[in-house]
Amino acid sequence: MCLGVYGKVVRVEEELAVVDFGGGLTKDALVGVEEIREGDYVVVHAGTIVSRLSDEEFMEVFRYVEEAAKQLAQIESRAAEYLESIKMRLEKLEENLSRQK
Repeated sequence: MCLGVYGKVVRVEEELAVVDFGGGLTKDALVGVEEIREGDYVVVHAGTIVSRLSDEEFMEVFRYVEEAAKQLAQIESRAAEYLESIKMRLEKLEENLSRQK
């Protein structure tokens, strides 16, 4: 599976751009599309800028990512609840086994 990573161009230096991926992570990327400027939102794949996004497109993508993060948090919460219920059942089973001895 191939994934593009979203970021914001901090600086353009000829055929390279410094891209901010958030959280303090910046990396150099080859400029693979025309007219990249500082402040542009871009998609980087395999170290190359493969697409430029408008502010509106970036916000739409961000909303999808935000929704995915919320869904993942719910899944993790349900998984934690499930694991806790298994733990409680195992503790009860252990208690029953120790009483039988």
